[in-house]
Amino acid sequence: MSGPAHGLFDGPAPRLRAAPASAPFLDLLAGAMADALYKPDDPFALSDALVLLPNRRAVKGLIDAFAKRLGGTALLPAIRFLGDPQADDDPEVWGADPSNLDSPPGIAPMRQRMELASLIRARDVAANGVEDPVRAIALADELSKLLQSAATVDNVDWKLLPRLVEEIDLARHWANSAAFLSIVTEFWPQHLAEQGLTDPAARGSAIRRALAAQWAKNPPDRPVVIAGSTGSIASTRELMRVVAALPCGVVVLPGVDVDLDEESWEAVSDQHPQFALKETLKALGVARRDIPLLGEETAHGRARRVLVREALAPAEKTADWLQRLSDAGGAAFVQAGAQGMRLIEAQTEDEEATAIALLLREALEHPDRTAALATPDAALARRVEAKLARWGVSPQVSHGRPLLESPPGALVALLCDLARDPGDPVALAAFLKHPRVLIARDTQALAELEHQAFRGPRRYDTLEELEALDKLEKLEGCRRIVARTREVLAPLIAVMDAELITLGEFSDKLVEAADIATAKTAWSYADGEQLGRTIQQIIEHGEMLRPMRADAAPRVLMKLLEGVEEKRQPGGDPRIAIWGLLEARLQRRDLMILGGLNEGQWPAPPAEDPFLSRPMRAKLGLPSLDQRIGLAAHDFAQLANAPEVVLTRAQRREGSPTLASRWLWRLQTLVKGAQASIATADEVLHWARALDQPAQSRTTKIPRPKPPADKRLKRISVTAVETLIRDPYAIYARRILGLEALKPLNAPAGPAERGSAVHKAIELFEEGDDHALLAQLLDEELRHAGIPPERRVAERARLQVSINTLIAWLAERRALNATVYREKKGVLPIDGVELSGIADRIEIGPGHVAILDFKTGAPATKAQVESGLSPQLPLEAAMLARGVFEDVPQAETTELVYWRFGNADPTPKPLALDAMAEADKALTALTGLLHRYAQADQPFLSKPRVLKVRIYDDYDQLARRKEWADAEDDE
Repeated sequence: MSGPAHGLFDGPAPRLRAAPASAPFLDLLAGAMADALYKPDDPFALSDALVLLPNRRAVKGLIDAFAKRLGGTALLPAIRFLGDPQADDDPEVWGADPSNLDSPPGIAPMRQRMELASLIRARDVAANGVEDPVRAIALADELSKLLQSAATVDNVDWKLLPRLVEEIDLARHWANSAAFLSIVTEFWPQHLAEQGLTDPAARGSAIRRALAAQWAKNPPDRPVVIAGSTGSIASTRELMRVVAALPCGVVVLPGVDVDLDEESWEAVSDQHPQFALKETLKALGVARRDIPLLGEETAHGRARRVLVREALAPAEKTADWLQRLSDAGGAAFVQAGAQGMRLIEAQTEDEEATAIALLLREALEHPDRTAALATPDAALARRVEAKLARWGVSPQVSHGRPLLESPPGALVALLCDLARDPGDPVALAAFLKHPRVLIARDTQALAELEHQAFRGPRRYDTLEELEALDKLEKLEGCRRIVARTREVLAPLIAVMDAELITLGEFSDKLVEAADIATAKTAWSYADGEQLGRTIQQIIEHGEMLRPMRADAAPRVLMKLLEGVEEKRQPGGDPRIAIWGLLEARLQRRDLMILGGLNEGQWPAPPAEDPFLSRPMRAKLGLPSLDQRIGLAAHDFAQLANAPEVVLTRAQRREGSPTLASRWLWRLQTLVKGAQASIATADEVLHWARALDQPAQSRTTKIPRPKPPADKRLKRISVTAVETLIRDPYAIYARRILGLEALKPLNAPAGPAERGSAVHKAIELFEEGDDHALLAQLLDEELRHAGIPPERRVAERARLQVSINTLIAWLAERRALNATVYREKKGVLPIDGVELSGIADRIEIGPGHVAILDFKTGAPATKAQVESGLSPQLPLEAAMLARGVFEDVPQAETTELVYWRFGNADPTPKPLALDAMAEADKALTALTGLLHRYAQADQPFLSKPRVLKVRIYDDYDQLARRKEWADAEDDE
């Protein structure tokens, strides 16, 4: 291995340096530049230099490294990122413009998406394919990635496209993609040139190539440093080649393996961490072993580097793993490499996040200690940030919150939902409760509106029908809210009435509605300002997408906003950080935590190209899709070489088992094969599990509420008596505590709503024989009950048998010459408790008195009635015998009948028993039951007599039944 260089700019050209993977790259670079250029008596000594780094985060990191190294006042070099060295107006670059190159500006990203999507829509129309603008946007994004990929290589021979399919013998559908791409590759550059614009990725490459050409022709005499880049882009490699040959130029490569054996080096492929560096050195014409190290590599650093290198070795070089490790130093060498490395395998992603948060929090206990989490898993990063908030800790973070999850983003999403369906109960409820919406300041009226109109089945289609609902007739405040909502949404509703609209027209009306709803506060604060700028760009370029169906516009807007992240404001404790992989490159903290090491997360599988197959990409000269895995492997290798590192993963993710990342698995296998081990951080997992663990376990006891005598039952219905018998706790919760289970927003109509609708229709039908009228009444009542049209179509066919049977039965009953009373109310006092009931149908005739109850579900059986568990009809008979039903004469019942309506076999089901005997028995039993529940020491138990096995009802959660029923072996 080559030894360290005498100086950063010493030695002949081409001048390259290799930074050891175990060393903090930016600190090493700042130290080397200071040693080479800085003079204490000359504060301008560094300012003439130019440093080009791979990303913006590295720019900030190098500035901090210089501050730490110099410890005083000095003018720093110009520090820029390689993405665009000309970015004058970028606030995250440092120093003067390094060149005076004249290049066309890059096309705005939003404009590019719109114009490419328009091309795709035109292609779909011409091919009679699926013409969906949302699909076109998605494909435009993929096309942008393809163009960006093409900009990373030296040359793509697009002229091969027309004959590729035949040459490679591919499926014929690839020919359509090839034909379309031929148009794009010819038209797109020409179109941009006519507009005086260029593709953003192509612009960056062009600038780097022009800069390389300028410096090759007129070499600058200022020090120029390219540092931290692997050279994965061809134009970057070209610039590197020129800089390495400058009189005062140097290229510093991160983690190049200068002592890997040649056989393994030749086997390096696109998924290997050294692949990009291998291609760069080939382009520069420099041998690895001729590259001096920038700084010394410690014994521990070398052991860790070799251990990680062997763990990520090409598959064909793993057969002699143990021999290679033995030659390097054996088990002791492997154990030395694993020293400082710890492993956490949590049970769930939440436990993993808690453990990471504890490690970061622990670092703050030491004033001079720093720590960072590096992970490609944005969800894990947000979890850890939320966990740290419990201690009031705010880390520096690189990830942003999705803009659609911010308050203004949520408002835009709700307005898109309401544009498609202005009466959507869920969207309306969320919209009116949005913190920036000022429509429903009367919170009591809003609560009433939600409970009366939004919860349960939807009983209206439009906002006009909502305002006219019977339930809102006397609720003036509710109607005012609905009327105001109609005014606010009017611009949006009006534009959606058109057959075709442009995206700009829709977005403009959405902004207008948002302004009215929020008194123009929707775009306040940083998140609102960013969203406002984004929507303004959509309005500005929306015409390019061409008119679309009105119902597509909200979906297109949501697609354009999808994935846009809110820019984080600077801040947070500088000692701890949470980074994505791009931001973590070149960064180093005292403790590095590598989180989310599961297959599918790190590395993530490469996305397939929807336009070109892999053989087609290779033939054209496009880079392999697997190179992204190689870059992710390089990130892992660099970060895993930190002296103190914790590797974490969750064994289950979203409830499903996970596989360890291939790199972590190979590392564990390699260490275990060498009879060594990676230390575990089990104590951290123990802390994580104990953090929210209760001090002691508590067995939930069966609830035995005993309200005082004056707070007990004062009224009960005949239908609730069965509930009192089977589930007294439900009566206690509903009648005494006054708790009603809330129905979900926009809940589908269930059996209760269907039953009420059938009862109402039969009541209105009375004694007619018009089949069509009864069918119409049923359909109308089902509609009022919130049953949607498609279900009503099925109900019409299902109910027709019941209609025919009922009308025939009614004709038979008319022959009895009985007087019929329908839906009559009655109240019978029983020892201070009012027993109330509504009889569906009472027939009183010569020698014949019948009480009938219509059921849409299964009626009670004779055995259930005789046992006293289902006493509804006998109690109604007792009430009739005492003359308590309104406008119904006193009579003794001779027949109790259930009539099941709406099933496959509709038929009356008379109960073959002595009606009055059962009535007297039921009343006596109820009197005793009410007397017992009037006593202060009588508890209201939860389901002492269960009707159905393991059926949990509305009040079972309140009774915490699932907690104690299992312990009691409840069946």
